[in-house]
Amino acid sequence: MKQFGAGEGTSLSLQGTPFQSVEPVHVIGRPSARRIRLILADDQPITLAGLDALFSRESEFLVLQQCGNGRDVVRAVIAHRPDIVLLNRNIPPTGAVAVLRTFRAEGVAVRTILMAERPNGDHFEWALRLGVYGLVFKTMDPRLVMNCVKDVFGGKRRLAGALAAGEGPAVAASPSEPGILTRRQIEVARAAASGLSNKELAIQLGVAEGTVKNHLHAIYERLGLDGRIPLLLYLREKALA
Repeated sequence: MKQFGAGEGTSLSLQGTPFQSVEPVHVIGRPSARRIRLILADDQPITLAGLDALFSRESEFLVLQQCGNGRDVVRAVIAHRPDIVLLNRNIPPTGAVAVLRTFRAEGVAVRTILMAERPNGDHFEWALRLGVYGLVFKTMDPRLVMNCVKDVFGGKRRLAGALAAGEGPAVAASPSEPGILTRRQIEVARAAASGLSNKELAIQLGVAEGTVKNHLHAIYERLGLDGRIPLLLYLREKALA
């Protein structure tokens, strides 16, 4: 399944029959000021059923609607004005990026929590730029997911600790540097510049070797570098080595 970064995807058109859902809209409840009003968005019915069961058993939540695709999500948010949308990052047809961009284009203000499969080294800085308030994984304890929703409803952002398996918010590599690295990326870059192999880096950082490769690829791409020697020179120049 294709995953979109910040530079990919488009907004969703809501006009014309090509964009009508093949399934009827399933409205679960009505808005109530006393509850946290939710829209759940995932293309897997079993996931939607599980989320609905999770939140419906708690009196402080009200599930307004379940949506199986991005177009229905946008329609539901415009119609119901929920407090929070729990949105699968790979929601069809074009992913969460298109949904978030459509929210902006339509002038819709809603707090969105992005939902991904598991922390596997992916990078979610694009989510910050598109105004996402929280990030949860399907492998998390259900109570943590509910706590994230409560925190986001209260105005907090819950992205640190979830971004790319715990990288934390992005930080500038230096005050004058247009490119940015997360704290985790800086840690990986320093370790890589010390001469450790990818396997040794994985052991030191406590992650899979593939995750190390993903980190390094992202670092090289972000800084416009083509290997470890240029990376070492960059870190020394920026007083990060």
